[in-house]
Amino acid sequence: MRILFLLMPFLLLSGCTSTNHDRFLIEPVASATTIRTDARTISVSTVNLPTYAKESGIFVQNGAGAIVAIPKADWADDTERAMRLFLVRSLAEISGAQVASDPWPLGGVPEAEIRIDVEQMLVDSSNTMRLSGQFSIRRDRAESRSRIRQFSIAAKARSNGPADVVAAHGEAWQELAKVIAKAM
Repeated sequence: MRILFLLMPFLLLSGCTSTNHDRFLIEPVASATTIRTDARTISVSTVNLPTYAKESGIFVQNGAGAIVAIPKADWADDTERAMRLFLVRSLAEISGAQVASDPWPLGGVPEAEIRIDVEQMLVDSSNTMRLSGQFSIRRDRAESRSRIRQFSIAAKARSNGPADVVAAHGEAWQELAKVIAKAM
């Protein structure tokens, strides 16, 4: 009991020093683009992000080239999960196909499986969103068109404020969905 009484000020102080950060979601970006694919069912199996992009903070690149978190701004969801689900929604909207995140929730197997490996995902000091890496489309059919492609996408952020940075992420990932749909 005496130990608890002695620790009480420290416990109270630690509760007072925690800071609340604003949390941001990537809002769906409406697209007037329609790109039909020959795959009617598509699974987005994996989205691999760089270490800094997996963290809860929203990162930008400063003028010195350092990758730094925007103060008091965090993603509202696990970043890999959020980007995967954003891509699922965008691909479904653009292609008209049934698109889901892995594991495939329907019977059978999807006609195409997509994997994304991101090497860069941030807004640089010129307020340009840079999204680059590679994606692969795997199909099990013998006559399939499986492929691996590089991508490099840029989208302009209005500022380096968190809302504008997040909006630029949405535009870049929407463009990646178009690139993938065209490659199918």
